[in-house]
Amino acid sequence: MTAQPKTKPAAQPVNLNMESIKLAIAEGKAAIKEGKTKVEAATIMFKRIKDEPREAGVAALIQGASLTERGAMTYWYNCRRKLRTPKPEFGPGRESGWTDFDLSSAYPTAMSLIGKPRWREISLANQLDDFTPSTLGFAWVEFKFPPSVRFPTLPVRTANGLMFPSEGRSYCAAPEICLARSLGAQLTILQSVLVPTNPEVRVFGEFIKDCIAERQRHAKGSLEALLWKEIANSTYGKTAQGLQMKRVYDLRANATKLLPRSRITNPYCAAFMTSAVRATLGEIMNALPGETTVFSCTTDGFLTDASRADVANASRGPIAQLFSQARETLTGDGSLTEIKHAIRQPLGWRTRGQATLNPGQPGPGDKTPSNILARGGIYLRDLEDTEEQNKRIVEMFFNRTPQDKIETNFLTGIRDMVNFDADLVPKYGERRLNMEFDWKRRPSEVFTDVEYNHVAFDTAAWTHVEDFQRTRELFTDFQRRTPRCIKTVADYEALRSFADVKLSLPAEHTKYLRSKDGDLQRLRRSLCSAWRNSLAGLQWRGHPSAPSGVPSRRWLELRVA
Repeated sequence: MTAQPKTKPAAQPVNLNMESIKLAIAEGKAAIKEGKTKVEAATIMFKRIKDEPREAGVAALIQGASLTERGAMTYWYNCRRKLRTPKPEFGPGRESGWTDFDLSSAYPTAMSLIGKPRWREISLANQLDDFTPSTLGFAWVEFKFPPSVRFPTLPVRTANGLMFPSEGRSYCAAPEICLARSLGAQLTILQSVLVPTNPEVRVFGEFIKDCIAERQRHAKGSLEALLWKEIANSTYGKTAQGLQMKRVYDLRANATKLLPRSRITNPYCAAFMTSAVRATLGEIMNALPGETTVFSCTTDGFLTDASRADVANASRGPIAQLFSQARETLTGDGSLTEIKHAIRQPLGWRTRGQATLNPGQPGPGDKTPSNILARGGIYLRDLEDTEEQNKRIVEMFFNRTPQDKIETNFLTGIRDMVNFDADLVPKYGERRLNMEFDWKRRPSEVFTDVEYNHVAFDTAAWTHVEDFQRTRELFTDFQRRTPRCIKTVADYEALRSFADVKLSLPAEHTKYLRSKDGDLQRLRRSLCSAWRNSLAGLQWRGHPSAPSGVPSRRWLELRVA
């Protein structure tokens, strides 16, 4: 069952009478007349129009550099990317003002949006217009985001967690579908379902309102406040309990069983809540100014160098406003985000791995925590102070080696306590330290951070989920053959060369690729083979057509090298 994408509104006329636009068009036409390429003409023009609106800049490139509309759009974004200052998301971040924003009570607020489902009226949907930000609707869609979208917002599940590629197929809910359409994505419904609701009766509304009111009656961080927070958030978890196969120990049966569904398990509600939070966050992030950076994003928050005013302006979209209205209904305050931390310079290595290089100095009366630390599974038994843990983890990152091990900890299992009368005590183990990039986005603009002498790079979305999966496989193989950490540009280039060579070979030949300098070894063998068989313009000395006196010493050196 398919539906056509929403018809695009008629394009608004673009003003090409601005002085900078007219000069740029003239310069572009002159460059083309001189025999320069379209790329060279576009680059010359962009320097003059880089601060103009995108629509005017693209229209100027069409006229001045003789580009198609699609080509002009591509050149516009490529030129912007080349001229902007690199803002790394792996390694040492740029020193600036970084703020950690969270959606306020994200999942309880999303729960409060759900109206009472009218289950007897459930139906299949085949029109994209059937999906609104508050609709209890779900679909399997084929999608393609335009290149201008920095953060694609439709999830694709993999063995390594969720991915957000630019193209592919996604199981998603109505809020994400609405957001994708607003970002210009091409969508085709493959299968979908719609559950009508009564918006006047909020299934979880009054319960969540009571939980938040009780939580606000107590001091922030107190046991009572944390209890009410846990009750609200656990209710969201209970709606998803048992939807995925998970085995747990059943104390009564003294056996491992599949986790059963709870009394309120409901895949429709669980999927909508998750989708609403993702869509709200994605709408804000994609509305931030292009020159800002989102250093990391997890669950219901993101770390960015955008100002508070930038985030406030980016929170004016329809999905964010729906979320804000729900917050006002629940608490009387429509504030959408809250600030968790503020620092000067972050360090990042993976999705849930960030530390602080420079905490900065808070202003007078500013009680915002000035240390960000997401340990990424690293346990430090001997350190309890957050600043000390941060210092140790920063040292571990810059001094890491492939042989490094870290301690792990866990408690005695319930099964052991029941069967062997064991005490509940901590147990410790050991595993390899992994502070390498997780490749969930594609590296770009790789460079060396001079201050810390460490590689850094910013990222872009993968086009297809298969690109990510193949990169993970290549990186695992690369580390197995030549154990090393990606700490320098040379390390990164070695990985890239390994990937290029392996991808160029038939699958049955890749196992023979040498671990060290595999590309050069492959080139040597190919050149020697071509020389011996008088191919590729080379002549073997003993070949009938070879002229006398052809020097062979250099080729011999090459062959035995």
